[in-house]
Amino acid sequence: MIKAVIFDLDGTVCYTIDDLRTAMNLMLKEFGMPERSVEEILSAINCGAREFVRRSMPEDKAADPELLEKCFQYYSERYSEHFLDSTYPYEGIPELIGELRSRGIKTALLTNKGDSHARALINKLFGDSFDLVLGNCGRFPTKPDPASALWMASELGAEPREVLYVGDSDVDMKTARNAGFFACGVSWGYRDVPTLCRTGASGIASKPSDILLFL
Repeated sequence: MIKAVIFDLDGTVCYTIDDLRTAMNLMLKEFGMPERSVEEILSAINCGAREFVRRSMPEDKAADPELLEKCFQYYSERYSEHFLDSTYPYEGIPELIGELRSRGIKTALLTNKGDSHARALINKLFGDSFDLVLGNCGRFPTKPDPASALWMASELGAEPREVLYVGDSDVDMKTARNAGFFACGVSWGYRDVPTLCRTGASGIASKPSDILLFL
């Protein structure tokens, strides 16, 4: 029996790529580096903001720790200014959260996005719909390390076997598997279905309401 559902953020509950690209390209332009396409942005995400910055920089530039730190700080400032310009919840997600809560199932959000950005974004778009929200704050290693996911399950009063984890990436499927959760991939996110299946998905949702089938 599932007692808690933990969601990823980017590509799972919200479309965020346009704002991520805006902030990243502002940083790259500021430091005289080539701007990135949507496809390049997609290939660089999922492992936290600092790694996102590093992957988006030319390799020779990213190898300079001092420059990387400056770029990371500048990107973070720009993202703070633009992270809600175009970001929106996927159709059906707010209704899904409401249905889960009506059934007495705890809902939470776990992301490698910076904690302050994650909380501000969720508060703006979802209010208090989630029982628990956690972004990257340095307290735990980033996903797919399971430490943050297991802490969250404990806080929600659920054993690993009682948690459904919903995500759109290989990082999410590995996180769920590492934590002993049921891994549910979503087809509308930033990675394709074969990638999700190859990295541990036990089920695939083609639309938000499909997630109810795995409870």
